[in-house]
Amino acid sequence: MGQVKKATSALSKLFVYGALKYGQPSNSILASTGNGHAKFWCKATTTQKLPLVIATRYNIPFLLNKPGVGYYVTGEIYEVDDRMLNSLDNLEDCEDIYTREKQDMNIGVGEGTVPCWVYLLQKYPEKLLNLPYLSSYENSTTHPYIMRHRRTHKHPAQDDLSYEAQN
Repeated sequence: MGQVKKATSALSKLFVYGALKYGQPSNSILASTGNGHAKFWCKATTTQKLPLVIATRYNIPFLLNKPGVGYYVTGEIYEVDDRMLNSLDNLEDCEDIYTREKQDMNIGVGEGTVPCWVYLLQKYPEKLLNLPYLSSYENSTTHPYIMRHRRTHKHPAQDDLSYEAQN
């Protein structure tokens, strides 16, 4: 069993643009070896304009799958193993909210592009397109990100994405 490394050597690139970025509230998920392997690789930008918005009562950053709208979004690329991707798929409510897709990311002038996994919002209410678009996400006191364990089961995030908020 000395060759454990070999089995997990297939690393993928993952582009993160929201709360998983370094210095942001959920980066500890990537930093925790219990979830798998993740290593910062470089900063990057989407190769197409996409709407990055902060939505739901929990102030979650979402990248909407609507190319050509919004800005080129900056984020970070991490090298991750399958275990980390599985951990994130579970955390990111993948089936319910996000889909994980491969997209080319721009890693700098003359450096070309790199295909990366990215979590996108495929199905969303049109009203999300009325929110301000960001080119880069930072957690703020104006829209404080609510960590998953502090959200209530009574109001899962997807409620705010499927229906008009009942204020």
